[in-house]
Formats: sequence, C-alpha cells, structure tokens
Amino acid sequence: MHQAFLLAFERLANGTAFEGDPGKWLRGTARNLVYAWWRGKRQMPEHVAERLKSLVNEDEDAFSRAARAEIRDALRQCLDKLPDGERDLVRRRYEQGERVVRIADELGLNAATVRTRLHRIRHVLKQCLDTFRNGGAPDVT
Repeated sequence: MHQAFLLAFERLANGTAFEGDPGKWLRGTARNLVYAWWRGKRQMPEHVAERLKSLVNEDEDAFSRAARAEIRDALRQCLDKLPDGERDLVRRRYEQGERVVRIADELGLNAATVRTRLHRIRHVLKQCLDTFRNGGAPDVT
C-alpha cells in the first residue's frame, strides 16, 4: 500500500489526473504491485501465490459490493426526499429511459427547461450523497 500511495502522490504532484474513481485506481495499483511482487518471488509455492491472489480479489469484490450497496441505499434515501415532481422526472428519464423531448412534450415544457431541471436535480443529489459520504444523513435541502 505504501508504494501505491507513493505512486498516487507522484501523480498528484505531476498534475496527472486520475481517470474515474481514484479509490478504484489505488486498489488496482496495489493489486498490480502485489502481482509483480509475486512474480518476483519464484521460490513461493504456486498454491500459496494462487491463494493470496484469490484473497485479494475476494476482498476487492466484497469491498466493491459493499460500497455500491451503501451508495445505492444513500441514493434511494436522497431520492425519497425529493419532491414528487422531481422524483418522477428522475424516474422517467433515468429508470425508464424516456427521452427528454418526450418528457418535455408531455409536461408542456421545452426540452431545455427539462434538461435544466434534471441538471439541478443531479446537483442536489450529488450534494446529498457527498453529505452522506462525509458521515451526515442524506438531505436534499
């Protein structure tokens, strides 16, 4: 982990941006460093190396599943706190995959207005999730 963090700090110091989730990058880098270490240890019995490799993958999968479940629960709580109209707009666009133009036509609005509303709703949901990640209760106020 020490080496992985050093690589991450070097990237930050060089101004190299992380693509996607930095935590995922860090876990993947740590996993790759462990694999490289295993390859360098030819004297390690193969069954031990394979068992360690499977444990690393199990931990990552369990962590990823737990993190995704936690985020889904927080998002559900944040969505439940939205006003009905906003929640319906999110449901129609992102759960049902309706096109913005169709939603706008049915609501008697222009597409730009619907896009703006969706943008504002996403911003509110992001703030709510950020509050949750920082230890607070999900809130959309």
